[in-house]
Amino acid sequence: MKRLLLCVGLTAQAGMAASPADYANVIPIRTSGESAAWQFELDSSVYAGSVDPDLRDLAVFNAAGQAVPMTIRPVELPDSQVEQRASVPVLALPDGRRGGTGVDLHLVVERDAAGRLRRLEAQSTGEPTVAVEPREWLLDLAAFDRGIDYLELDWDAPRDKLIARFEVRGSNDLQRWDLLNADATVVMIEQDGARIERRNIDLSTTRLRYLRLLRTDDGLPLAGLRAEAGRTRHVAGSARVQWLQAASVERLGELDADKTRFLYVLNPAVPATDVKVNLSSDNAVAQLDVLASADEAPASGRWVRRARFVAFRLLQDGDVIDNGFAALTPGPRIRSLRLDSATPLAAPPDVVVGYRPARLLFLAEGNGPFLLAVGSASERYPDYPIEPALVSLRSRFGPEWQPAVADLGDSRASAGAKALRPAQQPVNWKRWLLWSVLIGAAAVVGGIAISLLRGSGEGRGEERQQPPEE
Repeated sequence: MKRLLLCVGLTAQAGMAASPADYANVIPIRTSGESAAWQFELDSSVYAGSVDPDLRDLAVFNAAGQAVPMTIRPVELPDSQVEQRASVPVLALPDGRRGGTGVDLHLVVERDAAGRLRRLEAQSTGEPTVAVEPREWLLDLAAFDRGIDYLELDWDAPRDKLIARFEVRGSNDLQRWDLLNADATVVMIEQDGARIERRNIDLSTTRLRYLRLLRTDDGLPLAGLRAEAGRTRHVAGSARVQWLQAASVERLGELDADKTRFLYVLNPAVPATDVKVNLSSDNAVAQLDVLASADEAPASGRWVRRARFVAFRLLQDGDVIDNGFAALTPGPRIRSLRLDSATPLAAPPDVVVGYRPARLLFLAEGNGPFLLAVGSASERYPDYPIEPALVSLRSRFGPEWQPAVADLGDSRASAGAKALRPAQQPVNWKRWLLWSVLIGAAAVVGGIAISLLRGSGEGRGEERQQPPEE
């Protein structure tokens, strides 16, 4: 896996040698925890800062200022949380230290041929003179092969005035135990009708097979302790539709608005998927063509029809009935919008467009914090071979694995408007020198030709002036 990520990383560094200073704006990427890959939703500041119709003027940089592998993609499912939760076997371990005589404790573990636990039993020898409540418990997490995030405890008694503290350790072989939580506290208190109850013990995601709970306080014993384990997984998908008001204008490029043509601009340019046209007059109807362009001032040949539908607004008994949303055919981001009506309309319709923000996915190559750079007239991210890395991650962590979800901070200026100006083309001195040599050679050849022609003309004149022989 490391080799695969390294190969992708080398491709990233070879494919893009730019830095955050080559982009108009930069936005901090906020991450929590560790993950091989991250993803986040592109917000309005990204769409406003990008000047490329396909959002290719974006880049993600690590703390060393190196570009990391990234891609932009839509996803199909909504964001969700998937929780796996189940009761786990709890075995109370006798505490011979409190009994009054020596007690030897033996743990009997029996597994089948596949290594699954078949029997777990604590046996003790010796007779403690005083019966004691258990202060230590063993939990089997065989049902959670991908780990757990928390425990939730419950017990039969007491149900009030309880504050209990635990030390939690984990193991795979029941011999070596790792400390997972040194001071986990559960509370159950009721007073004057108010009840405070906290029975969860949070754990960093652990894949250890067994847990051991050790009661560290001297409070009331817990009778009938039982436990449920849980694992919460965040699944990222496509965001809900967001709506953007289109601004009506009188002129776009070579076109002027009139009674059958209405012009609009979108700020920022977005990958619109739906449009809602609200006619301004009651009891009106119009056959509309929706045309779009990624340009700010599109030429006549730069408009693409994205929808055709009938818009209407009917008023009956005080109720308004109008057309719904119309779907747009797929295409690039829309910056300019145009409505062509088959019949004249009294006023420009009100237009809103719907879009689903795309997600940017990147591999966490190098150390964070990571930075998103936005907006450049010349820089474009290459097509990184990210998919093999994701396939490898899913093969290890399961087909439902998704990159962790990050979010964006506040945008700040980097190179500013300078990054949005096209770079000046350097003077091609070799080309000019070649043309100079060619023109000079042509002049020399022309001069020689003229000299030869003049010499030939003078010779013929001398021949004509010679007298005839007698």
